[in-house]
Amino acid sequence: MKELRQFVEVANQRSISSAAKRLNISQPALSRAIRQLEATYGVPLFMRTGAGVELSAYGSALYSRAVQILPALDEARDEIEHLQGRTKAVIRIATGDLWGLVILPRVIREFGRTHPDVLVEVKIADDGSRFEGLRRGVYDLVFGTLSYKYQAVMQVEFETFVRQGTFVYCDQHHKLANSTTIDVEALLEQRWISPGYGDEDGPNVLKTFVRDFAVRADSMPQALLVLRGSPYLMAASSGFRELFRTLGIVHVDVGDYGGVQASGAIYAPPAIEKSAIRDFLRLVRSEVTLLELPVLEVAKG
Repeated sequence: MKELRQFVEVANQRSISSAAKRLNISQPALSRAIRQLEATYGVPLFMRTGAGVELSAYGSALYSRAVQILPALDEARDEIEHLQGRTKAVIRIATGDLWGLVILPRVIREFGRTHPDVLVEVKIADDGSRFEGLRRGVYDLVFGTLSYKYQAVMQVEFETFVRQGTFVYCDQHHKLANSTTIDVEALLEQRWISPGYGDEDGPNVLKTFVRDFAVRADSMPQALLVLRGSPYLMAASSGFRELFRTLGIVHVDVGDYGGVQASGAIYAPPAIEKSAIRDFLRLVRSEVTLLELPVLEVAKG
């Protein structure tokens, strides 16, 4: 199995040297492992290119199976060790910023109190990484919005817990913080922060305009640190309103909040067979009702 894991890493990195660094082994040792695997199957698994290596047709066939087998084997190992009392059961979760920063912390604290024998691993990741991780079996649960690509390639369940729109936020001392009527011209006069999403995200009144971005941050926490005390504006989920308020960031009422999106839990059907995951989702259902999230309705018509 070690050689199979090494094969997958080379395929992901498209470079033996880069894969060797990530695996913390020497490049010659990794090359020997790949040759041994090729000898086992009797076919070349990679083709050399000017930039590194690419999977051959044979390698692609092996890779598509390996990325399904390895997570399943890891899960089986974890379950066996848990049954032996050697380790805790594990729930692996990937989320977007709203779930990771606002909703799930409260759930995870309570779950840890009632399930001391379960380890919860949480990663805040972009939608593409969450999708790929769920597809490959790396994550048990994904929290966020359901995009078309999930249902296009795999069978998933989606349970809606909240509906979110897009608000405009600024520092509490910003000149627009206490304005009651704000027009598009006033918004376009300001400079903006992009919190790691597309620059087009924002209320409908801004969709057809190009904004002046001063900062593009890698993450929401980084964007918040820049926004506090700054003259900038930022568009982000309506669900952040109460959290941002505690940090001195306020919601600016611009007259609309864009398209409302359903957000919740995404998972492959087999995941719900685990009692820990059923308990976690049950707790999400009860705890999310206690959060002071804005209640947004889907526009009619």
